[in-house]
Amino acid sequence: MLAAVRLSRFVLFLCGQLGLNTIVRFFYQWIVDFTERGDPTAVDPASAAAFTAATAGVVILGFRIFDAISDPLAGTVSDRWVQRGRERRSLLWFSLLIPAVGLALVFAPTPQMAVGLRWALLCAGLLLFYVGYTFYAIPYWSLVDDYSQGSEDTRRWLSNMLGVGLLLATILIFVVSPGIIESYGYFESALIFGIPCTMLMALPYFARPAGALRVAMSPSAASTGVFASFAEAFRHRRFIATLAVFSGAQMAFTAMTSAAAFIATDLLKGTRGDIPFFLGPFLLCALVSMFAVPALTRRYGLERLVVRAAIALAVVYAGTATLGMSLIGSPLLTAAVLFALAGPMVAVFLSLEGEAVASCAAESSEEVTSVYFGVFNLVIKGLNALAMFTVSVLATLSSGELGTLAVRAMGLAAGGMLALGILGYYLLPPLLDRLRPGVMR
Repeated sequence: MLAAVRLSRFVLFLCGQLGLNTIVRFFYQWIVDFTERGDPTAVDPASAAAFTAATAGVVILGFRIFDAISDPLAGTVSDRWVQRGRERRSLLWFSLLIPAVGLALVFAPTPQMAVGLRWALLCAGLLLFYVGYTFYAIPYWSLVDDYSQGSEDTRRWLSNMLGVGLLLATILIFVVSPGIIESYGYFESALIFGIPCTMLMALPYFARPAGALRVAMSPSAASTGVFASFAEAFRHRRFIATLAVFSGAQMAFTAMTSAAAFIATDLLKGTRGDIPFFLGPFLLCALVSMFAVPALTRRYGLERLVVRAAIALAVVYAGTATLGMSLIGSPLLTAAVLFALAGPMVAVFLSLEGEAVASCAAESSEEVTSVYFGVFNLVIKGLNALAMFTVSVLATLSSGELGTLAVRAMGLAAGGMLALGILGYYLLPPLLDRLRPGVMR
């Protein structure tokens, strides 16, 4: 009976990540295709696109940088909320509706609208999407620490649930969304996914185990300022190293997600509907591997496992530059096998991200869990915007003289992003030690 109750709490906790990341993955997978190629249901294909991918990419990059300002605010609000003896989970209600509304506005523009209205809808949607994402995600992810009640094993499994939820969301978007978009268009599809996902995002509130309410912190802990808390995170040697390698993995995952539609149509000479055929094996392998990650982490240690996975994944992503060739049967089968090889390594990153951040925050004597997640989100958002901008530029170049070479470069870019993350893991901590000796832990 107790095991069933515990499992139900894990499932309720997972639902928040499934709902949030279905919205997020829909945005990341389709925003480049939407701005470059437009609505597939349009009567006149020549006028289907409302923007160009490169121009919209600049706007998105700007909003991501602006949105980074909300991360320290969200982290501080969340930790101060707990420091005053309130339950962090109650913060979920304030931001529940915002991401889905933002998503709908982003995909609302059509070529029939006035240019000013198109940009107004896109910009309003981006603002709501990113701010809502931040103010929901940071308190929600911080519940990994609150709900674990000091148990490393429970924290590891809660972090694993975040990974499972993200992966299920990715499967849902990769497998289901292409057909829905082909049938209904982008705006209607955003509503089809956004409404039920908002309901799922409410469920982690009910996953709290008995006694998980955090007590109020001492006045001295509560008096730490916003910038002091953030400075503490950037002085944390282990956290900086962890941030570097996970940033590379996040950038690469975002780049490959955005590139999926172009791989299917330009390299494999298929349609958007072919995406599940080569990404399905990848996601299935990742999902199966994910349940082995807690045991592997106990055996090898979190950081060693993550670095090894990053090296292997960089090689696989770089290998996607060969897509379109018949190395194993048909080009589609070759793509399916290659992406399947990436599954186990992606499972490591998705499963351990929450635990990595929460365990670093737990080394502090103060309540800084949400601040650490805020720092993590700030850096990831900025670098993901750079990854999306890179793919957007390559997408525009693929329509010109470079053609398929630009699409092949998307996979090489993803591998390079992971390589930079690995270099940062090894080089940043000693570099910061020399710049600020005796400061970092």
